[in-house]
Amino acid sequence: MPPSTTFDEPPEFDVGDRVVTVEPVGPRWHRLPGGSAGVVVARTPERLIAVRFDSGRVEHVHPAGLAYEEPGVGS
Repeated sequence: MPPSTTFDEPPEFDVGDRVVTVEPVGPRWHRLPGGSAGVVVARTPERLIAVRFDSGRVEHVHPAGLAYEEPGVGS
């Protein structure tokens, strides 16, 4: 049986989903604050989500550290 490519815990993010962080992300000396928005660009074999943030940085984030971005008013 091939290895599973889905996550055991919701939510399950797909490439192209707009997300925000629910906590600070990245190395302590250069963290992105909670609430930083970005786009999912990949899902890694280690079960992390690769996100390209609006600042241009790419970080690998555990799915529990992300939430779907709420659409803005007028979107």
